[in-house]
Amino acid sequence: MSALISIQLDAVESLAAELASLAATLGDEVHLCTSTAASLGTALGGTTGEWAASAGHGWAGLLGVLADRTGAIATTLSSAVVAYRSADGLLSQRMGAGLPRGRAIAR
Repeated sequence: MSALISIQLDAVESLAAELASLAATLGDEVHLCTSTAASLGTALGGTTGEWAASAGHGWAGLLGVLADRTGAIATTLSSAVVAYRSADGLLSQRMGAGLPRGRAIAR
C-alpha cells in the first residue's frame, strides 16, 4: 500500500536556498582552513607543527565534503520543486476548466 505524501513547495524551495547558501559559506571556509593549516605548521615547527598542519588540512577536507554534499542536497531539493511545479502545471492544463457548471454528479 502506498502512502500519500504532502509537502509545502515554498518551504522546500526556501530550505534549498538556505542549504545552497550554507554550502557556499562552507566552501569559503575550506580555503581559510587550508591557509591556516599551513600557517600553523610553519609557526609551530617540528612535530607539533606537522600535527597541527595535518589536523588543519583534515578539517579543510571535511568542510569540503560537507560543502559538496550540502550543495548536492540543495540542488536536489530545488530540482524536485521545479519538477513538482511543472507536473502540477501540466495536470492543471490537462484538466482544463473542470466539469461544466450546472451539472450534478451523483454520489
